[in-house]
Amino acid sequence: MALEQPNAVEEFEDALRKLGWLSAYSRQVLITRHLLRNLATISYPDDLPGSVSGEFGLDLFRCSITILSGVNRETKQFSSPYDPQDRPDTHHLAFRRKNRIFSASIASGMPDVHFHIGSGGGFGFENSTEATVEDRLLSSEILAVSKSVGLTTKALADERVEALRNEKLWQQQESEAQVDAQKFFDHWHEWAGKNGSFWREWYQGLLDGEPLDWRLQRRVARIDDTIWQAGIEAVATEIEKIRTIFDLEKRIGELKTDLRRATSDRHGIGGNNPPEMLDNAPIAKELLIVWQPLGDLSHEIAEGKPDPSRLQIIIEKLGSALNTGFAWCLKKGDLIVDTAIKWAVPTGGTGYLALHPEKLEAVIEAAKRLLGVL
Repeated sequence: MALEQPNAVEEFEDALRKLGWLSAYSRQVLITRHLLRNLATISYPDDLPGSVSGEFGLDLFRCSITILSGVNRETKQFSSPYDPQDRPDTHHLAFRRKNRIFSASIASGMPDVHFHIGSGGGFGFENSTEATVEDRLLSSEILAVSKSVGLTTKALADERVEALRNEKLWQQQESEAQVDAQKFFDHWHEWAGKNGSFWREWYQGLLDGEPLDWRLQRRVARIDDTIWQAGIEAVATEIEKIRTIFDLEKRIGELKTDLRRATSDRHGIGGNNPPEMLDNAPIAKELLIVWQPLGDLSHEIAEGKPDPSRLQIIIEKLGSALNTGFAWCLKKGDLIVDTAIKWAVPTGGTGYLALHPEKLEAVIEAAKRLLGVL
């Protein structure tokens, strides 16, 4: 994406006007990326009044993850007003429409950004008449997203901006502001301590163009207002639970896939001993010892509010299945090197569990971690 322009300030002004023609979603994503590149503006949170810097940083991250993950398209917690409407030269990100958080503007005759803190304060700067790398990046992203887009083709811009979310924040450009933005995170992380580890990983993923799984990000964005308002520790505790459940779901999915594959290997197509049909997936009777508690586990975590006592019972059932497999392994001794033996005796799927314990072990360990954070 070329950034060299004959007049970067005029290009920035033209880009902001084009931004006003895009959908709210496209505007918000583009301005959010600009916000995250301009954390250099608050690289030294001591310049902010009192202790607002830490919680203010958390507000910025909440706004950004809610918009970038797509959750805001449904909740509309954050808006992107601009003024004046007939010739927009200032775009805002605001919470609940009235509480402004960040703005990008050409109103002063040159590009500037401003972070709004509460109703009466703020922190920002006006750039020189030579636009910064960050200004030129925003211009280029807006122009690329809005190319050939009209009133009836705004969906095209939405598709482009959705792909843009996976691009590095600075793409291939070098900028001192990127170093300063990371300094802001270093300073903020000192304030947050272990409660800020998720956000550091989250921001690094955006810098590298390798964002955290968007499904995980959407779950974090959906954390209830009351938890966000309770502060960084409450948010961190909830994120840990969300990540643990998310990891457990992945482990369960991997094991279920393995069990279906094992069934296919055992029965083949048109076998004389057809497998059971559970959840629209054929599973060998020998493997019900693990499939049924897996189903119970999936159901228990489905709503994100698992009951510790029921979770403990399921963990014990899965552990029993694993131990049964190990017992079979000891009984058969060296014969298990012949993988055909795993189906020679249909003893509760123990042959499979003995030869392939790692995925079941991963599920059990993930479930235990979840039990530990409940």
